Amino acid sequence: ELFDKKIAMALGMDPVLDGTDRVPSLLNGGLGKISPAYWVACIGAAAMIDIFGTLRMKSDKENYLPGDFGLRLGYPSNEAGQMRMQLAEIKNGRLAMIAIFGFAIQEFVSKQGVIDETPLF
Repeated sequence: ELFDKKIAMALGMDPVLDGTDRVPSLLNGGLGKISPAYWVACIGAAAMIDIFGTLRMKSDKENYLPGDFGLRLGYPSNEAGQMRMQLAEIKNGRLAMIAIFGFAIQEFVSKQGVIDETPLF
């Protein structure tokens, strides 16, 4: 669950809210309410990114790094700094995956959305 009711309505997502005004998530059964066109667009965008990466890999075999889309702002120029940044990106990605898994477990055990249990929201 990503948004509360006010944020979802501000983004024009009010038709996908369930009866308790919660954003659909995997565990509350609300994902079936989302338009198939949305899923097609998501899969299409992911496919285009993958195709772009594959074409770039074939054309620039020496300088190609997986996931490198040419964003160099704040990226170190020396090799040691680049290795440190790549390791930090892998670790941050793994931590994010663990956090999302933790949110899903929390929602499954408590039968309440993470947003509903977080006082900050």
